[in-house]
Amino acid sequence: MNWGIIGLGHMAKNFARSIKELNNTKLLGASSSSLIKLMRFGFKNKIKFKHLYRKYDEILSCKEIDNIYVGTLNNTHYDFIIKCIDAGKNVLCEKPFVINYDQAKKIKEKINNSNIFFLEAIAYRTHPQTIQIVELLRKKIIGKVIKVKSNFGFNAGLPKKNSRLFNYNFGGGSILDLGCYPLTMSNLIANIHNRNKEIIPILDDVSGEIHDFGVDLNARAKLIYSNSIISEIDVSINENMENITEIIGENGSMKILDPWLPKKNNIIEIHRNNQIEKIDSNSNLSIFANQINYFNDCAKNIKPKENSTAMSLDNSVNYLKVLSDWKKILLKNESFAKYK
Repeated sequence: MNWGIIGLGHMAKNFARSIKELNNTKLLGASSSSLIKLMRFGFKNKIKFKHLYRKYDEILSCKEIDNIYVGTLNNTHYDFIIKCIDAGKNVLCEKPFVINYDQAKKIKEKINNSNIFFLEAIAYRTHPQTIQIVELLRKKIIGKVIKVKSNFGFNAGLPKKNSRLFNYNFGGGSILDLGCYPLTMSNLIANIHNRNKEIIPILDDVSGEIHDFGVDLNARAKLIYSNSIISEIDVSINENMENITEIIGENGSMKILDPWLPKKNNIIEIHRNNQIEKIDSNSNLSIFANQINYFNDCAKNIKPKENSTAMSLDNSVNYLKVLSDWKKILLKNESFAKYK
């Protein structure tokens, strides 16, 4: 399948590098408003000049391109997804695929009335490690799951208003940029034995720190599921965190040491009876190559694989509801921290 990229930031470079691991798929085109970025990217990835587009609408008109990867700023995703659907292109969009629940519902309706395949690029969900984790939990290796603790945080340095992470209008902040990781992991775990409609958690104990730019520097919340599972999640763009997920069961616990960017070789720890069992988790492909490969398989049939850990459209819309509420509660309740 032939791919085109819209937006040439950091993730576009990861995408271009990863697609080279796969056969029968090619990065054919790229589009950016920056001519310098476009020329450099095209040269490095051996993209023909005729497939380098300054205007985004032009890449969508290219009949040779089957799939579009949207890697632009968070606040632009909604418009680009709509344009891709209208152009009949399958869409892999960086997370968060939109910035609020209203946009998510509109995208869902648009996709359901189209003939395209859509996937939100939360790449850990298509990695073999995540599949293995789900299989182990289904076998009740630690007994019935009671609680989840999950975090993702890094220190992005001094807040700068022109940075996408610290700009409210760009969809910045810890919740929008990182919240999807522990939230979607918690939703996945809480719904492992659920064969019906996805259980959506209720939010409790929301707290965090707001910069005077209007973005959340860090945020915490408790997720309460109707099947009695509780998850404590924590994200930050001003503090380095452990970046792990711990799943606590009746008979032990599981530690995922690298849940968000698993490598080709990983370790899952099982803690039982005062002992630690280390389980190897391996992959033939890198995390983003796994995602592209999964996408290609699904796009051929315009439908997701059954019993997959990958994000479904409903998964994406449901977590955006919780993410939007989390942000609204925090912005309403917390006083603004003042930074010089």
